[in-house]
Amino acid sequence: MEAKSQIRLKKLVLPIVLGVISSCAVATAFRYWQAKTQGWCVRAYPDGKEEVLYGSDCQKPAD
Repeated sequence: MEAKSQIRLKKLVLPIVLGVISSCAVATAFRYWQAKTQGWCVRAYPDGKEEVLYGSDCQKPAD
């Protein structure tokens, strides 16, 4: 009886673990793809303020 419950547990845990790992991989790949296609940068100011810029705004000089 105990052997059956261990097999059921393995059949349940393995897909859950693989699903979590693949979800993390897809989210990471999407973020890298998004950054490459849209481009982004962070502009820091002397007063400590930070601003996230996208696309051609990264090439413009700071005001």
